[in-house]
Amino acid sequence: MTLVNNSKNWTIIQITDTHLMNHDGLEFVHMNPAETFHAVMHDIQIRYPHADAIIHTGDLAQVAAPETYQYYLSFISQFKIPHYQIPGNHDNSDIFPFYKNRNEAHAIHFGEWTIILLNSAVKDQVYGFIEPKQLDQLDQLLTQYKNQHIIITCHHHPFEMHSHWLDHHILKNTSHLTDILAKHQNTKLVLFGHVHQDSWNQWNGISFYSTPSTCVQFKPKSENFALDEEAPGYRVLHLKENGEFETKIHRISHKVVKINAHISGY
Repeated sequence: MTLVNNSKNWTIIQITDTHLMNHDGLEFVHMNPAETFHAVMHDIQIRYPHADAIIHTGDLAQVAAPETYQYYLSFISQFKIPHYQIPGNHDNSDIFPFYKNRNEAHAIHFGEWTIILLNSAVKDQVYGFIEPKQLDQLDQLLTQYKNQHIIITCHHHPFEMHSHWLDHHILKNTSHLTDILAKHQNTKLVLFGHVHQDSWNQWNGISFYSTPSTCVQFKPKSENFALDEEAPGYRVLHLKENGEFETKIHRISHKVVKINAHISGY
């Protein structure tokens, strides 16, 4: 359990799918992920210098080497904002900088709000799956903090994005997750990455949000792999003590994204 502060309102930043390399000059799908990550973090620093936390929802690395993770930690620590990260399918869970044990759900408290970090990454697979142990822990945490407003984070998308190629790589046991959520009344929203685009779904009164990547974007509702011309971005959440929240997407405006239409995968 981590208690962050006791103020009345909180600002939480979600970044996702940075796809960092182990050298700054390397490209990911013909973009430089370090360059756009730096630009996103600069925008966060300008707009939200007193943010309460940054949550990274996976695919931190494209080259999942120790130096990639060390670079990320060294860079983001400069911003003096508490930061937490969960792995994606491109990450190496054996060396990933988990905040706590990789096999455990972890709760972070912001006054009347609690964010629960889940690991949906499966070794050597692109799709997602949340292990039964974590789901049991989630059930326990939702009971233990029944009077808290809950945010759940994972990497993979729980519901279809209506992109044929992308939905092959969905969270495979969404029904197990929703069975747990249906037993409780305190979950407000679920945040995830993986899909490189902004989306919103609602199920059982719970809002499910995906967030743009800090680098390349995927074209929505595409039958086959396709890149979008939207700029890199991030999500901000403004949480209120009474359980209300506001959220919006910011995109970096000064970066011109050049799309290579001949790329067929990543």
